[in-house]
Amino acid sequence: MGISSELPCSIADVVDLLGIQVIRNTGTQLHCRCPFCNDRKSHFNVKLSSNVYRCNRCGKGGGVLSLYAEFNNISMGAAYEELCDIFLHGEKRNRTSKCDIPRSFYPIMVPEEPIASAEVRDNTYSNLMSILSLGNRHRESLLARGLSNEAIDVLGYKTTPAVRLGRIVTELLERGCNLAGVPGFYRDKESGGWKLDIRATGILIPDRNQKGQIEAIQIRLDNAWKSKFNTLTSVDQYYGTTAQCCPHYAGNTDGTDTLYLTEGVMKSDIAQFLSNKLGQPRQFVGLTGASNFNQFRRLLEEAKAAGIRRIMLAYDMDALTNETVQNARDRILKEGYDAGFEMTLLSWDAQYKGIDDLLHHFTCV
Repeated sequence: MGISSELPCSIADVVDLLGIQVIRNTGTQLHCRCPFCNDRKSHFNVKLSSNVYRCNRCGKGGGVLSLYAEFNNISMGAAYEELCDIFLHGEKRNRTSKCDIPRSFYPIMVPEEPIASAEVRDNTYSNLMSILSLGNRHRESLLARGLSNEAIDVLGYKTTPAVRLGRIVTELLERGCNLAGVPGFYRDKESGGWKLDIRATGILIPDRNQKGQIEAIQIRLDNAWKSKFNTLTSVDQYYGTTAQCCPHYAGNTDGTDTLYLTEGVMKSDIAQFLSNKLGQPRQFVGLTGASNFNQFRRLLEEAKAAGIRRIMLAYDMDALTNETVQNARDRILKEGYDAGFEMTLLSWDAQYKGIDDLLHHFTCV
């Protein structure tokens, strides 16, 4: 049987059928635990309007048929036939679910703003950061990692605001900033007024694209639990927006055919500054996560257009013991090779976990 363009079900139907654990339902997206990797955080995102899914941890993604086919290890054609039998004829197949954890639904049915353009986000975020300041404790921690006071100011790191959130929003509006579709901002359900969604305290770090525009803001958390970093977002809030990070460029690609790729916005900023300090300036790009393959594919397109031929992969040395990071690293290498780039894997003494730690050591010798 050929595959028709008319599917007998939606992707939400398939998620329910397969018993995939839904952690949050925003009305436009399902945030789930990935059935294909050892996901503990709900990296598996399902967009209901477009019937597509993607795991930001393992990189698997696709549509209705590919989800059912991949889950059951069958062909797309067989998946289509089975779904037709199930949803059109009621002939449910007896398959054993891979998901041993009972599903938990926390529906949050709220409207969501589509994300604003990079230009709009950059203007709003730049104005936001200009209003804020950096606390002494955070400045001292950045100095301890090798940055200078001048570099910290140039990078524009700030401390999350603990008070005056309403005044900050008012000032942004008075400056003519557009808050609709900018992750981190949402509307109050009763008044309709704009609010800023600060969920944790820490250091705000601009995530800049190739043009230097701030597309997103990462937060280096003061009290890390499952992760040291979060992204400023207003997902699940009334007319809020899901964050969308970009490959973070630290340094200038002009006049070079080589870039150094690492994991993390702050890490790439520090590594780039320290390479300058050592008299060996390098172009660093940081992905917001070792397995963020969408960002890497965007980077490949941008790098090719900029004349980059060589990518030096400088992932943390915990790839030696962390299978997830190791698998992500190997996949990055393969995709880079397949795209026509010369890929080189860097390694160093494992007592220095990241490339920033290694370069900091060299500056102190």
